[in-house]
Formats: sequence, C-alpha cells, structure tokens
Amino acid sequence: MLSSKRALQDQHSSNTAMSSKRSRRRDDDKHIYVVLDWDMGYVIHKLDVDEFTDSGAGAAMFHHLPEHAAVRIEAPVDRSFPAVAAVGSKIVIATHALLEDAPVFMYDTGTSSLAAGPRPTAPLMPGIMVPVHGQRLYALDPRSASKHYLQVMSPAPRDDDYPARDSFRLSGRAERWSWESVPSPSPPPFAGAGRDPMFVTAYAVHPDGRTVFVSAHNRRAWDDERRRQGTYALDIARRRPAAAAWTPLGDWLLPFQGQGHYVDDLDAWVGLDDDGRLCSCDVASRGAAASAAALGSKITEETLLREDPKRHVGHPSGATLAYMGDGVFCLVECALRRGLDMADALCAEDGCVLHVTVFGLSYDKAGELRISPRRRGRTYLVSRYNHVAAPKVFWM
Repeated sequence: MLSSKRALQDQHSSNTAMSSKRSRRRDDDKHIYVVLDWDMGYVIHKLDVDEFTDSGAGAAMFHHLPEHAAVRIEAPVDRSFPAVAAVGSKIVIATHALLEDAPVFMYDTGTSSLAAGPRPTAPLMPGIMVPVHGQRLYALDPRSASKHYLQVMSPAPRDDDYPARDSFRLSGRAERWSWESVPSPSPPPFAGAGRDPMFVTAYAVHPDGRTVFVSAHNRRAWDDERRRQGTYALDIARRRPAAAAWTPLGDWLLPFQGQGHYVDDLDAWVGLDDDGRLCSCDVASRGAAASAAALGSKITEETLLREDPKRHVGHPSGATLAYMGDGVFCLVECALRRGLDMADALCAEDGCVLHVTVFGLSYDKAGELRISPRRRGRTYLVSRYNHVAAPKVFWM
C-alpha cells in the first residue's frame, strides 16, 4: 500500500513537472497576431517572428499572409465600428461597438478556440477597451443616459454545483465571461455636452495596474476660446464601496495617439504620435495635477512608417503598436497599394499592403529615445473591405 501511495505521488510529481514544462513552452512560444477585416467578418492571422528578415530588400518583398488563418469569423452585421482588444490569452472582438446587440467573439490564443462572448449591457466607445491585469477589460460609454458610464468584462465565477446529471452543461474547464456595469457619480469629464463633445486621443494604464489615464480634446484648434482639452485619471479599484470617479489632472494631453504601453526598462509609457514617430513620457502622477512639460516627453528623430499617413487604411490611424517585452515592439501599418485610390483598393484582391516591423527601443547615453538600427519585418499583400477598421496587432 505504501509503494502504491509512493507511485501515485511520483506520478503526480511527474504530471506536475510535465504541466510546468508545457506552461513554460506556451509562455515562450508567443506569436504576433494581426486582426483584419474580412469580406464576411474578421480574420486573425498568426505570424512567426522567426520567419521575418532583416530590414532591407528582404523586408520590402511582397508576401502573402499564411494560407490558413488562425481563425475566420463570420459577422453578419454592420461592422463599421468594431472594438478589438486582448485580455489574458484572449482576443476580444465586439463587431459593432455602438450596437449593444451586436455579436462579441473571443479567440483564445492558448487553446486556438473560438467562443461567443457576452454582449455588453450598453454601447461601447469605439476603439477604447482597456485591459487590466489580464483578467478584466474596461470599456467606456460616456453617452449613457443612466449612471453606468463604465463597463467591465471579466470571467464569471465557475459553477461547481452545476447538476452533473444535466445532459446540457458547460465543460468544467470552459470560462464564462460577463459584463458588469459600474455606477459613476457623473459622466466622464470628456463626455461633453450638446454639440461640443471631447474626443479621446490617448489612454494608458499606470504600472500600479489600477489607474487608467485618458486624454481628450474637442478638436477646436481654430477657436482658442472654445477649445478644451485635458487628461483625467480613474482609479478602477475604487469601484466599491465608492463609485468610480474621474480626477482631472490638467489641460495637457498625453504625447501619443491611442494606447500607451508601459515599458519597465524605460520606466515610461511609449506610443505613436501623429507623425508615426515613437514617443515616450514619464508615468503621470495618479492624483496630482501636472503639465505636459513635467512628463519629460521624448520623440525619436525618425519614423518607421513607410507610407504616407494620408494613404493609411483605418481610423484614426492605419498604424498600431504592440509591446513584446524587453524593450522590443512590433509596428503594423496598413495602406493602399501604390497606384490605387480608396475606391479601387477596397474590396479588390490584394488592394492594400501590410508592413510588419519588429524593432528595439532604448535611451542612448544622452537620454534621447533611439530606435535600434537592426530591424526585422515583412510586407504582405492584403485585401481590405472596411476603411474605418484599423488593423490591430498583439503579442501573445
């Protein structure tokens, strides 16, 4: 009996070791995932960085994306304003952010499985879903008529007491996600009123993992008296018992556009500016007002964009950035193929080009932000069908 018990213990240890090795292999075996529109919905492509070549002639050659996509998703609805984000090992696609009854899909990069995701309780702000701690996805709806301006998607508790005799039940391993509306004492300061709303330009998460920063302005650059702009912070950990409240930090804006990525080696947020140059800034204080100058922003002298931004396909930009860790980034840029205008390129076979570039970023001895001279990448011919949906890239 003792030997039998020892055998079971040895088997358990062996299984644990094998599971640990499998986990390590999964952690190390990351890929670039690119989300594009498809004539019937959306397609996610899985790219192997090891197949990329050094920048130069090899990277400039046209290729085709892998014949077999990671997954193709049919979405038989208006797909003008999708919201796409990654949380944990999952890529979440809300097929139309403004329609709360539009389908939501979740693709798990670890299991290569596709699931129908929960539908939000209210429309979402297109393009802004903020992942926090790999377990929660925060979305904004500043137009809500109720007090619920913030929504959170997270895994629902497992129902271990589900009747085993029931013939129709979820697998015990299947994750079930749900949306929760979070009350707020007032709408976000950038929600605006009447015909003068503010538009979100940038957002980032504090290294503490609980504070979200959002910059917005009303785009009235021609009218100084009516122009408004500012950056605001939201402590998402204060959902209960206190309602979520926004803290105004000043009339300055984060220097990048879209999502800012925290880079531990630089102790800074990094993103793309309007011109496609890489920019970094110090992490803003969570509660004290500051200024743009206090952020110590730095911008690279060169840009990695290979196309005129006017020819980009995607709104507000056809270029997106993913952080791969250790100071390494991936830039994806989609543009019309040379010689074609928007009308001819959309819906045409291989009417667009997709540039994928992997590069390093660091501060030099003078403290300036520099892009590493060695870069790897590929250029793909792709077909696009929606000029609004920007390509999304994730390192997972």
